[in-house]
Amino acid sequence: MTSVTQPANLSSYGARAIVTSGVKLGVITALGVTVFALLSRTMAGTSETVVQSLLVLVGGVVFSFLPAIWMRPTDVDSIAWSALVGLLGALTFTVLDTAILRPLNMYHFTWDQIGGGSGFWYIPVWWMGSAVLAWLGSWLYAIMNRDGQVNLVSTIGQTLVMALVLFGILVMTGIGPFRTAIMALAFSLALVLHVPLAAALRRR
Repeated sequence: MTSVTQPANLSSYGARAIVTSGVKLGVITALGVTVFALLSRTMAGTSETVVQSLLVLVGGVVFSFLPAIWMRPTDVDSIAWSALVGLLGALTFTVLDTAILRPLNMYHFTWDQIGGGSGFWYIPVWWMGSAVLAWLGSWLYAIMNRDGQVNLVSTIGQTLVMALVLFGILVMTGIGPFRTAIMALAFSLALVLHVPLAAALRRR
């Protein structure tokens, strides 16, 4: 493992390991999206929102923290490699989505219709968002690293609790409706807030 004082480089982690991790993340994402889509066909109303929101939370945890688990970041450079794993995961999912899920009409392509039949007005945003999630999760992993050990259960649990609290605030105040997309927003905001909070507590 690279020490904090020694910058990480590509050879430290291996290009093959980074690419392989990204591909695995993309495959896992495709499986999760497939489960999400199939459930949407058999459920409706509140139960659909609750179940799909839980899937979103699981997916958020996987995409945010799995790259960190694989890369074990300890400094700025290794956090960047973890973010690259997130980007490669999104790119892999895009290929699988285009080659398999879309031809099977797995779900409605509302965003494509908004874009005049093209998905490339929003897909790059998904790529960037995926890299940011992996970046934040890896940053948090590095902050919580104490003598080479990270209590992932506690770290992930704290993020999830913050996400649920934010979701409740957004819904009860009327800022956002009781929808799965709001849970995705709440998880992202929780991760954004958890990083500086963890850093501040670490300095105490």
